[in-house]
Amino acid sequence: MFERILIPLDGTQTSEIALPYAEELAAKFGSELILYHVRGQDHMELERVHQAYLDKMAEDVRQITQGETNKVNVTFKIESGEPAQKICDLVERKKIDLIVMTSVSTSGKTIGKNLGSVADHICRTVPVPVLLIRPKGFHRLDDKKSLITKILIPVDGSDLSKLALPVGEELARRLNVPIALFQMATVIYPYTFHDYVAGIEYPGINERGERTVEYDYAEANKEEERTVIADMIELEKELREKGLNATQSVTSGIDAAHEIIQQSKEYGIDLIVMATHGRSGLDRWVLGSVAEKVLRYGETPLLLVNARAT
Repeated sequence: MFERILIPLDGTQTSEIALPYAEELAAKFGSELILYHVRGQDHMELERVHQAYLDKMAEDVRQITQGETNKVNVTFKIESGEPAQKICDLVERKKIDLIVMTSVSTSGKTIGKNLGSVADHICRTVPVPVLLIRPKGFHRLDDKKSLITKILIPVDGSDLSKLALPVGEELARRLNVPIALFQMATVIYPYTFHDYVAGIEYPGINERGERTVEYDYAEANKEEERTVIADMIELEKELREKGLNATQSVTSGIDAAHEIIQQSKEYGIDLIVMATHGRSGLDRWVLGSVAEKVLRYGETPLLLVNARAT
């Protein structure tokens, strides 16, 4: 699945946080690991410094992965230009299968607060999965044998959200870790004038906020929860039949991103795998601005599967 993994490095310790994750995945998949640095046109005189830096990084990776079952081929490349565009170009030229990087641009802007960042441009442009590591949530290996020990795959019942499943399944299989499936049952509240202004429509209520028919919201919410639970039980069964260690959970709420972040904390999740449209940045994922919110407010590494990557 991941024959070639690209790691953009800008010479900072922050960008190097992504390296252990790339090393772990490359060792399990037998991938070629490409360390990539894009320098500015005004930094031509520092070429030897950049060369020495990547040479050392590549050698460190070789030393760390040399005892692994699958051989990891480590190479590096330096080019000049605009980082985001050069990375996107390289993905196409080298047929990259996965990008692993921190969720911080070379200018130090976090992806959630600066939608013009390098990471955001890459997420909405490249047709391959992108694994984003949050510096705030990063932890080095202590007594853990692996950085990724449990994977969370949020879905919402749509075909789009399920595009992340094959990637999550293969990761779980190669890493030999369990999968936690999650879906939020959306709670429906009675209609208000503010909802009308916001363009939100509810059954049994007209545009003036007047009740036109009796509608049992409590029962509707229970039915929604029952439907979601049934769907998740079936999905869990499908994964288990494939030989995967899968569990499922359902909560009721109105903020999917909040629920996903809470699930990741409660169950000790090391990696969230979810789909994104890939049409306008982190856009409005299948549950609204979920992917962006999870990345902005969460700390768990997030693997975004672009719809065009499947």
